[in-house]
Amino acid sequence: MKSGKTCTIKEFPADESAWADFLISKAALVLSSIVFFAALFQLAAGFKDLEAQEELDFLARDFKAAVDGAGAESSPEDNQEMSYRFDENEVFFSSPFRENIEVYVSGEYVCLKGESSGENFTAVRPFTFRVLPFNESELRGKLYTRFGSDGSEGYPLSADFQEISEFLRVSGTGEAVLKADDNISIRKEHVYIKGSGGVSAFEYILVYQ
Repeated sequence: MKSGKTCTIKEFPADESAWADFLISKAALVLSSIVFFAALFQLAAGFKDLEAQEELDFLARDFKAAVDGAGAESSPEDNQEMSYRFDENEVFFSSPFRENIEVYVSGEYVCLKGESSGENFTAVRPFTFRVLPFNESELRGKLYTRFGSDGSEGYPLSADFQEISEFLRVSGTGEAVLKADDNISIRKEHVYIKGSGGVSAFEYILVYQ
């Protein structure tokens, strides 16, 4: 009678290499899942930031269009004032900024700044026409102080056009801070100059509150 040899589990060597491969595979799977979801989160955040920037850009373009529209207006009536409000725009309310939008206007551009989810956004648009960030009273006062006349139709300036133009350009370089939730006045004004050929005028768009 042949004696049979009984095999037991203890006689199979532990396949440590297989276990190591299994654990490494699981770890790689977990790591790749973490990277994947992190990438999705970053992508979603990127789209959200992009949408916020586009909304701020739209509001800056819309305000620029209103100012440029006043400059392009060919109405014979002088001193016609328009009113603009950011909070009357649907995009203003749908954006994540709303009342947190800061409005800066200079003689060259409008700049909007906003903050959302800890991120800062900026939108800048240059004006097409000559703009001054103050009202008519300030305009006439600056001209009178510098040239001895306020440049109105009844009191035209006698200085050289280039000198006047450069003076007003420099005067308009400072930024005026405007409120987005209040009326912003946009008004076309004429500055009159008296020369050898008579009295002529050139236009400025005043933007102020």
